[in-house]
Amino acid sequence: MHTQTWFISYPINNYNVTLNIGNYAHFGEIYTYRDGEKLNLDYYVMPYNLEKAKAQFKQVKPMMECYDKFLGKYPFMRDGYKLVETPYLGMEHQSAIAYGNNYKTGYLGSDYSKIGLTFDYIVIHESGHEWWGNSVSSKDVADMWIHESLCTYTESMYVECTSGPKVALQYINAKKPGIGNDKPMQGPYGVSQEGDGDMYNKGALVFNTFRYVVNNDALWWSTIKGLCDTAFKYKTVDAKEFMDYINKKTGKNLNTLFSQYYQHAAIPQFTYSLKETGKKKYTLTYRWHTDVANFDMPVSLDLGSGTFERINCTNTTQTRELKINRAEKFRIEEDLAYFKVVKL
Repeated sequence: MHTQTWFISYPINNYNVTLNIGNYAHFGEIYTYRDGEKLNLDYYVMPYNLEKAKAQFKQVKPMMECYDKFLGKYPFMRDGYKLVETPYLGMEHQSAIAYGNNYKTGYLGSDYSKIGLTFDYIVIHESGHEWWGNSVSSKDVADMWIHESLCTYTESMYVECTSGPKVALQYINAKKPGIGNDKPMQGPYGVSQEGDGDMYNKGALVFNTFRYVVNNDALWWSTIKGLCDTAFKYKTVDAKEFMDYINKKTGKNLNTLFSQYYQHAAIPQFTYSLKETGKKKYTLTYRWHTDVANFDMPVSLDLGSGTFERINCTNTTQTRELKINRAEKFRIEEDLAYFKVVKL
């Protein structure tokens, strides 16, 4: 008889406990952080997939480097990082991430982002949960979005790290077709009920929207890292605590944005009209239509010929005089934040 002991030395969510039994082949490597601290990386795979795994899991070290940059060190250093092959697609089991993507790129071989990325979705996404969900956990499943929105947003951090911000913006906007906007992403408290599944893709776009509103990348990324590396590491948290930290750190009050995006189904609707008043002169009339009152979020305009302008917008109808060289080139920059545009 063979006995194996798997020890977890950190607090753990009960849904992150799993059991894998099989004739596993094992191999491993060491990731060394810039300060010299070392992290054990261990992989348990079916023997007939050993060579595939050795090639596929070369993504892990670059991923750790990217996540260290944006999120801080791997939160379970003593227990190490592990990928364990399973007969199902994947799951964020703490320090024993279930891997079943069949050693393919994307999602079972499909690049659903449609922009030509070739990383293994399960490795990148489920590993992100070690920070979001496993280390920073919601007090109530009503706030499961803390796990899933931030982990899905972490995918775009990885893309930004490896392919640059323009590609990352393409990646995150490619998630829009998978959003229903039918139900709120935050569930009701006290009844063990999650919010809508939009918490994945829509939630990632919402955090990209927060980044746009903050409009200071250095401050934004220090806020994201602060959430999981200092403020709430190994802790449970609710929406108010989470947003209070973001508001204080960024100096922005994002509560009305949070309420609209997470507590209501619909996304903000930007309505506008453009009237020519002279040669290259136009009057823009615009406002936000939202479920919440006092909604305030800027909008970026592409005036054509390489000219851009960022304007403030509220629920009150406003007008603005613009100089536009070519009216046919005028557009609202919908890729920077997540909202619906309606031209009147």
